[in-house]
Formats: sequence, C-alpha cells, structure tokens
Amino acid sequence: MHDHSTYEDGLKYRPDYVWPDEGSTRDCPKCSEEMELIENLENYYGKPWWCSECQWQFSEEEFEGNPIQKDADD
Repeated sequence: MHDHSTYEDGLKYRPDYVWPDEGSTRDCPKCSEEMELIENLENYYGKPWWCSECQWQFSEEEFEGNPIQKDADD
C-alpha cells in the first residue's frame, strides 16, 4: 500500500482576486496602454486585468491607491 496523505479541506487553486465592475478601464502601469478586463469565469485562474501590449496580468490589489477609471458615459 502506498503511504500518502490528503488535504482534509482540499487545495485551493483559484485565488480570491477582487474583480472590478464590468465596463471599468485601466491603463497598464508598465506601458500605459489600455488593458483588457477579463471576464470572471469559474474556470479562469488568472488576474482580472490583461495587457496585450506587454503580455502582463494585474490584480486590483496591485493598484491599491490608484482608482479605477470609468467610461466617459458613466
């Protein structure tokens, strides 16, 4: 018999990132291009913000103290 152990509560693979409201926008802190807000899907494990220009992900926690930019229509 194999000697192994299991985690009683299981492992958590999806971090609890704060997800901004739909329609929010931000500029990338690395290249200043507008980033894409990724849809908060159950099977997505990345951060909410994606910069296609520099290929980097960001979370709201990384922007603390820097307010979310809203669309001009809001």
